[in-house]
Amino acid sequence: MEAIPLTQSEFAPFGTVIESPLSLSQTTFPSPPPTSHNVVSANQNTALKYIDVTYMKNHYGAAPSNVPAKAVMNMFSCFPRPIKMRKHDLGVDVKVLERHPYTTQTFIPLGAARDSNSKYLVVVAPTLPPISKEPFTVMGPPDVANMKSFWAHGGQAVTYGAATWHMPMAVVGEERMDFVVVQYANGVAEEDCQEVALAPAVREKL
Repeated sequence: MEAIPLTQSEFAPFGTVIESPLSLSQTTFPSPPPTSHNVVSANQNTALKYIDVTYMKNHYGAAPSNVPAKAVMNMFSCFPRPIKMRKHDLGVDVKVLERHPYTTQTFIPLGAARDSNSKYLVVVAPTLPPISKEPFTVMGPPDVANMKSFWAHGGQAVTYGAATWHMPMAVVGEERMDFVVVQYANGVAEEDCQEVALAPAVREKL
């Protein structure tokens, strides 16, 4: 499996990509202002407001515990993962996939430039119909054979759709990346996060 650049069109089955449509060279308010339905001028014509760039979803009303959830914001400081050489290819091993069955989850990088020496990997998988065979212990396991992998840069945030299987955040490069993570949670471990171990690990080519 080899990573490709993260775009909304490729990632659409799994969630939302959030990034500015403006080039880095755009340093003044556009004239004339844009007329698109999802962008309006703001702050006395010194800003553009892009409306509904992603959606937070709370499906905890369907959770077995009936424990209500609240919106939470956490910060993850993610350090570069080790890169391994195998058969002349550099790569990262995907050992675990996780999902948040009742909530979306948005990762927003802090302070990382688009051209930073570090990137992050977005690895996702469709969900199979429920089965009860080993090695899977979670109903509706990930479809590992159809995993997809994307490169993301510091100018891109990503929202995983509710119940989307994904690799825990993986930064690759020379620098740490910090993320604000927005989701719902109710404190019931199995309802907030489910994991499966991949044995053997799946090779992610860089």
